[in-house]
Amino acid sequence: MIVRGFNGAAGDTQVSLTRLIQFTSRRFLVNRYTGSCGGLTGMSVLWMSESDAYEFLTTQAEGRLATCDSAGQPYITPLNYFYREGKIYFHSKLIGRKLDNIAENNRVCFEVSETVKLTVNNDRPCACSTRYTSVLAFGEARVISDEAEKAALLNLLLARYAAGKPFQPVVNSQAADCAVVEVRIDELSGKKNIDPE
Repeated sequence: MIVRGFNGAAGDTQVSLTRLIQFTSRRFLVNRYTGSCGGLTGMSVLWMSESDAYEFLTTQAEGRLATCDSAGQPYITPLNYFYREGKIYFHSKLIGRKLDNIAENNRVCFEVSETVKLTVNNDRPCACSTRYTSVLAFGEARVISDEAEKAALLNLLLARYAAGKPFQPVVNSQAADCAVVEVRIDELSGKKNIDPE
């Protein structure tokens, strides 16, 4: 089986798929590829189940929001967030480029990842790799206008990062000074790059 890569300056890259194991009931794949350098790259990718991907969202503290304006210019913002019942929430200033983009185009992508370790092979550069977990969420964003709802969500965000420590709760008048955005997830995928067996 041949997987064709990009057509770049070095020419058409061909990657030979040497092992593919699919467990459809758990919705993940294990792949190993032989690159143009020859030999196994040592890259084993597991596609995560939907439940595992959602669980990963609940454990992380920072993600990256991708928005796009009406002219097609993408924009990425790192931010703190929390996940709850199929939705991602974050806060921001009342004005800014990401809010402008959401007003023009509310379709967004949200990425959360964790680097586990880097592996380096002195003999084959193609065998160098990163062990990671990564989740991508696609959905629609909306800016919440109700101040009571905003205050409740901001307090959930504070509780998430306070990690059991006491904090002064946000009241409605304070919530008026910032924006709170909800991303309703309608597509989710996740994968892990793990050590080869």
